[in-house]
Formats: sequence, structure tokens, C-alpha cells
Amino acid sequence: MGSALAGAKAGSVAALYFAGSTTLFNVLLLLTFKSDVLTYLSQNFPSTCPSVATSGISGTADTCFTEILEGDIPITDFVRVGVIALIFAVIIGVYFDYLPGKKYVVRTLAGSAIMVISMLFLGLNGVETDQLQVILMVAFQCGSSLPYALVMARLFRRFSREVQFSAPDGGGKIFVDKRNVTGKTRTFGLNSSHSIEVAGSERSFRGWLVSGGVTVKEPKQQKTAMRVAGDGLLRIAP
Repeated sequence: MGSALAGAKAGSVAALYFAGSTTLFNVLLLLTFKSDVLTYLSQNFPSTCPSVATSGISGTADTCFTEILEGDIPITDFVRVGVIALIFAVIIGVYFDYLPGKKYVVRTLAGSAIMVISMLFLGLNGVETDQLQVILMVAFQCGSSLPYALVMARLFRRFSREVQFSAPDGGGKIFVDKRNVTGKTRTFGLNSSHSIEVAGSERSFRGWLVSGGVTVKEPKQQKTAMRVAGDGLLRIAP
């Protein structure tokens, strides 16, 4: 089932780290290759970024370089990368139960890998002026996706809980928010409420049995509501 809210809460921290670390690395990368960047700017943008002060032109390559460091990267790229990382955190939260792996870290790693690949296709790999800088920037983003996934896993676990569902033979199927969850373990947001019902039962319904942090509003009703305040079990009474 997953939880968009839990993903957003965890992602607000993870996205801030990811955007901040990649932006800082991008700045350091350009400073390291400053001479190459200045040459690139003067050769490719001679009308706005000449190598030396020119009559009729307000800036130079150094001025353009400063604008990139102080404006384009810290503001534009930081915001774009942060928003994309947060969006993917919400997506990870929603589809958490469908990501490969059993451990939280493995699942968030899979989600972060998809995020990095998507960012590469969207061209959100920072500001670079040659192939070497591109390779270094992409390598750093791939490396930063690991701490992003670790932060996501830890915080998502804090803001979500797992519920196991079971039904006896002939007892029917359990539907949560109109999705069949019989015999499965699903993730829900902490302190969240969901509609539950039994369908396809071959015998009379005897009630809901719960344990752990799961409670049911009307235990004797086939269609009612479930509240998740902790890990637990929900099953149909035999």
C-alpha cells in the first residue's frame, strides 16, 4: 500500500541532503577546473563572456563564472534537484511494497537508483564544461544516492508501520482501500486509517481479530475501518 505522507516526511530530509551535497560538489568541481571553465565560457559565449574586458560588453568570463557559482548552481540546480529528489521520495513511499527486496534499505536503494537514472535522462547532472567533469559529476550523484537511500530507509521506517493480513480457508478475501491484501504484508503510514472489508466468503463472517498496533472500529462488521498505530496483524476470525 505504501504511504505518500511517510515518503514526503522522510524525503524532506533525504532530498535536502542529496541536493545540498551534489550542489556543493558541483561548485568545488568548477573551482577545481576554473581555468578550463573560463576558456570554455570565452570561446562559446564571446559576446557575453569575453576573456578580458571589452568595450560595449558589461561582463567577462570571470563575471560569468561568478554568476554560475553564486546563482545558477546554488539556486536553480539546488532547487531543481531538491524537488526531483522529494518527488521520488513520495513515489518511493507510494510504491514501497512493490520495490524489490525485503529490507527497507534494499527497497530505497532500488528507488534511488531509478531516481539517478531519471535525472541523467532529464539532464539534471549539474553544470559542466567537458566530458571529464560530466563523468565526475555523474559518479558523485551515483555515490550520493546511497546516503539518500539510507536516510530514506531509516526515516520511512519511523513514519510507517507494517501490517500482516491472513484469512482462514473459505473465510474470504481481505480488501484494504479496495485492494486485495490477503496473505500479504503491507506498509501504511503511522496513525493512518483505512477502509477494510471481506469479500467472497464461503461462510458467515465471525469478526476481525487484531494484534499489535492495529485496531478495528467495528470488529463484527464485514465492512469497517482499520487504524494503524504500530506493526501488527489483521485476520478474519476462523
